[in-house]
Amino acid sequence: MSRIDSREAVVFFVYQYEFRIEDLEQQINLYIENNSDLEEDIDYFKSTVKGVLLNREALDLEITKYLKNWTLARIPKLDKAILETAFYEISSNDDIPTSVAINEAVRLAKKYGTDDSYSYINGVLSSYEKSL
Repeated sequence: MSRIDSREAVVFFVYQYEFRIEDLEQQINLYIENNSDLEEDIDYFKSTVKGVLLNREALDLEITKYLKNWTLARIPKLDKAILETAFYEISSNDDIPTSVAINEAVRLAKKYGTDDSYSYINGVLSSYEKSL
């Protein structure tokens, strides 16, 4: 599994996390069990999932600073998961260039989001990048 696919799996996991009742470790184990191709990049998957979810409140506060005429509650849940993952990668993973995190978030938004998702995700992440 490529890093692109692993990042996509992280976004899907973050998205579905709220809808399940198992604790985080149980959900991670179930997800990996049902997605055996993750084993190639399991360290990235686990550390990024845990990083996003354990820092979700702080990430959401940071994301909110860059929303223009939007609130986090108005953003579709999948778009929120894309933003949270990208913000986490940019702020906490020195191995991933900011431009790569932004490009991948935009790619995922184009692939899975609404018609407008990619443009506001790109805008939010670009504003965040400029502030760094």
